Amino acid sequence: MKRILIIDNYDSFVYNIYQYVASMGVDVKILENDMISPEKSDYDGIIISPGPGNPKNIEDRGKLYEFIDNNRHKKFLGICFGHQTLAYYLGSDIRLSKRIMHGQIDAIKHSEGIIYNGIPETFNAIRYHSLVVTENSNIIVDAVSITDGEIMGFHSRDNHFFGVQFHPESYYTNDGYRVLKNFIDAV
Repeated sequence: MKRILIIDNYDSFVYNIYQYVASMGVDVKILENDMISPEKSDYDGIIISPGPGNPKNIEDRGKLYEFIDNNRHKKFLGICFGHQTLAYYLGSDIRLSKRIMHGQIDAIKHSEGIIYNGIPETFNAIRYHSLVVTENSNIIVDAVSITDGEIMGFHSRDNHFFGVQFHPESYYTNDGYRVLKNFIDAV
């Protein structure tokens, strides 16, 4: 049985993620970002949850970067704050988004990839954020907002890190369950 760790950045959405992932027949545990041990993990995959704040600020991210450093060989999925955390770790900057999106449906277009397997090229997703990540040579952008062109998804060149700015655990995100399932299948 696969073991998945969800790192909680003190966000209520973490329990929606937990319920989706637990329904896939995997062993799931939640730990807060300041309670994780930076040592190597025995979990098969890690999901970094949404949350408030900015991953540039150490007080917002807890021990995440040390944990990522020691577990780079694992597969990671970052959602919203988690997406920003992984992209920043890989060299992206974080800036204010063109539009503040708090609970709004937006059209997302992807260019395929592991976590978009079986998902229509364009789908609707819920966005909750005021920050976005910038491109850099360590990430491959694989999803963007049709509305404003902001980066909505990426993966690392080694396919160990995946990020989605939108919320796959939201009821109003089409195929959100499938995004999470594709990640679990890739672990």
